[in-house]
Amino acid sequence: MGVEYYLQPPVNQLFYRYMANLMSFFSVGDRAAWGYKKVTAVQVINSTIMYIFGPVCVVSQIAYFYFNYSELNFDILGIMFSVFPATCLANVNIYSSRFKSYKNLSLNFLQKIHLYNIYKESKDEFVKKRLVSMERMTRWTSYYLMFFFITNWLGWITITAVNNYNNRELVLNHTVRLQTCLFIWMPFDYSYDYRSWFVLHLINCYTVLAGVSSMMVFQSVNYMIVYNIIGHIHVLKKSFKTDFTHNLSDHDVRKKLSKIVEYHTFINKVFKEAENAFGFNVAANYLQNLFGNSVVLYQLIYGGRENMVLYVTMIMAYTGGPILMSFVLEEIRRQTHDLPDVVYSIPWEKMSVANRKTVLLILQRTQILMDFKALGGFKAGVGPMISILKTTFSYYVMLETTIS
Repeated sequence: MGVEYYLQPPVNQLFYRYMANLMSFFSVGDRAAWGYKKVTAVQVINSTIMYIFGPVCVVSQIAYFYFNYSELNFDILGIMFSVFPATCLANVNIYSSRFKSYKNLSLNFLQKIHLYNIYKESKDEFVKKRLVSMERMTRWTSYYLMFFFITNWLGWITITAVNNYNNRELVLNHTVRLQTCLFIWMPFDYSYDYRSWFVLHLINCYTVLAGVSSMMVFQSVNYMIVYNIIGHIHVLKKSFKTDFTHNLSDHDVRKKLSKIVEYHTFINKVFKEAENAFGFNVAANYLQNLFGNSVVLYQLIYGGRENMVLYVTMIMAYTGGPILMSFVLEEIRRQTHDLPDVVYSIPWEKMSVANRKTVLLILQRTQILMDFKALGGFKAGVGPMISILKTTFSYYVMLETTIS
């Protein structure tokens, strides 16, 4: 795709138009907040259904496990413990989109936060390069999530059906239970009856699609905001390096410093709102990896070759996503780490006393690193993710030893 395409107003780009529609349909936002038309009746209905029945799906899975635990075999338990954390994560994403901070970010995203708004005013070549780079990263990240989440959904609805067909004689003998995506409590038994199973599987086809889509879209929006914050930090650092190289009057220096203070305040405000809006989601992703990936890893190794595709795509979606997220959030911290040095390198010696005081104020404010804190003040980044992966592997070893 050509560079000129990325330099259009984002509201005119098909990518953002499609993401806004998906956001409204799968109950993780409102496309009107991005500057598009009001949501349609179909989007409102589906969004409401997901908002109401998301928690019902969680409770129903717990009820099924409680009433049928003694009769469930290893395969069914493996599926349940692999899918249940993902169900909880989908609910976290749906309800996080109702936070006031998320709504504020949505209202300001395309109109103020997006890096295009800086480029539109300055037409600066550096901002142009950052904008194009950010847009490409946004798309590749979203396409990565879309591919593996949708592949995961297709795998769960097809491979389980194929397994049921291959084990049809064992199912008719009540030796093996019918497999599906979500084992939820229903007023009918679908363990060995193909007709009842077919009804539930159709429901699950929609339910799982809705769940993976809400996660896919919400996390894509998360990356969009974070990539733009990183882009703004790059632009801020460039301003410190280039805006004060000429012989400027005290008045001109004061105006530039004032703009920089406003710009830094704006970046900090967006970052804090991003923490409040996505902190719950980041913490839930880490918890999902901490407790769910050990089961998925065990299923990948011992669950049979016919289920390998299922758990490979789950690992790529539910582990690959948070690993990528950790590197991206770490990049915010890394970009702000040397910000005080950049501020100190401006020629403050030639400035007036009043302007030096302003520089001192900026230097003091830039000492604070932008460490993304998830729910409960938990710092997100590469270090915590490595610790979680180590703990996950320890849980896997414990699970393997216990079952053996």
